[in-house]
Amino acid sequence: MKSYTTMRNLYGTLTLDNSSTNLTLGDQFINDSYRRVVAERDWDFVQKTATALTVASQQFYNLPYDYEKLITTNITVGTQVYTPKEAPTRAFWDQLNSVSTFTSNFPMWFFIFNGQIGYYPTPSTSAFTITYVYDRLVIDLSMADYTTGTVTVTNGSTTVTGTGTTWTAPMVGRYIKITPTDIAGASGDGFWYQIATVASTTSLTLVKAYQGVTVSAGTAYAIGQMSVLPDAYQDLPVYDAVRLYYSSIKPEQERYNMYSQIWDRLHTGLIADHSDKTTDPTINDEDMYPINPNLYVNA
Repeated sequence: MKSYTTMRNLYGTLTLDNSSTNLTLGDQFINDSYRRVVAERDWDFVQKTATALTVASQQFYNLPYDYEKLITTNITVGTQVYTPKEAPTRAFWDQLNSVSTFTSNFPMWFFIFNGQIGYYPTPSTSAFTITYVYDRLVIDLSMADYTTGTVTVTNGSTTVTGTGTTWTAPMVGRYIKITPTDIAGASGDGFWYQIATVASTTSLTLVKAYQGVTVSAGTAYAIGQMSVLPDAYQDLPVYDAVRLYYSSIKPEQERYNMYSQIWDRLHTGLIADHSDKTTDPTINDEDMYPINPNLYVNA
């Protein structure tokens, strides 16, 4: 994986200009490209699930704060999961709601408007689970690596202990890598682990347990901000930024062509590897039709 700092430094190296002015420009180029790539498809790596609870006689509900595009929504009533269809137009939705308020625990339609999602019929009972599967928004990459102090961690544990560190709550969601060395008891495994919580300035927990050999002596580490792009394609926005640099800031056709070819290969690989959710080549939708659960209502 490549942190924001690593990507920024790579941009400076490839453009042959490590000045603060150019690196700041590179930040903009990289983040613009990053957002474009994330938004261009329903990638598996940007999809996320969130839940809410129904409120009796409440039709509209706020969508998640990082919502970009809905993939599907359902409401679980007991053991039955109901998946409503999207109302095709505002006129259709208004017509559904034009006669009188109709409440039911069996949703048939949904409609998105002004950052909220509405269900028809209006839920009649509270505390049933609404589930959203959606493409999430991403934030700009801007946080430099944090490397102050040293750490210790035990194999199989999710707790990392720092010495001389000043960890803070905003580091939650970033990743930590414990530096590999040749010193027994002071070598990390070199993998990035996502941070789940920061308990104090010297203690944090990981989303997944540390799998390397126990680090009993304080060793170096880095906490970095990562993009959501898969590991093999995290350079993609950098090469896009570099080719933009060589087409506008310092036009050089040969370098522009070279970095465009690299970008094209990476982009093609990303599409091939992550447009489908599985590697099964036999999956197709021929003669497959979703069953409408509303046809099987269990009162």
